[in-house]
Amino acid sequence: MDIWQEIAKNAEHGAERLVAEYGDRLYAAATLLCRNNADAEELVFRTLARAVDKIRQYSPSGDFFSWLYKILLNFHRMEGRKKRPEIMPVGSTQDLPQIPAEGRSDAAAEMREMVGRLPPQIRETVVLKYFSGMSIEEIAAALGIPPGTVKSRLFNAKRILAEMFMQQTKGHGHE
Repeated sequence: MDIWQEIAKNAEHGAERLVAEYGDRLYAAATLLCRNNADAEELVFRTLARAVDKIRQYSPSGDFFSWLYKILLNFHRMEGRKKRPEIMPVGSTQDLPQIPAEGRSDAAAEMREMVGRLPPQIRETVVLKYFSGMSIEEIAAALGIPPGTVKSRLFNAKRILAEMFMQQTKGHGHE
């Protein structure tokens, strides 16, 4: 039985399965978006509760995980409108501008700071692609945008991060 069917049939048992199967992945994305564990936990809790409550709105033709991410991102965006966006921590820099070996101890902090300065829509796309491992099509479904827009945002993220890195390097005298 698919998870959405199980939730519709028995909300309590389905919710347990939902947490077991998707809780960790949602929490990983939430910590990248929120920057702190308390806000991330609250975001995941609200996402899972909404998913159980609105399970009848899920379309079986769509990807369930993308549907969950869409809920998570909507809650995150609503919170972002209430307060100033925070800098997002980065756990991986796959396919992002590389930081030279010298000064590596500060590299992760520098990259977190730079990614945190990306515009919100681009930052969300980067989180979904590089830190949640979603495909272009899954990201498009989760964000409700065409795949070409996802590709464009990822391209722009790489360009912006490269420019930030170059500016930062010049500022530190690493030319």
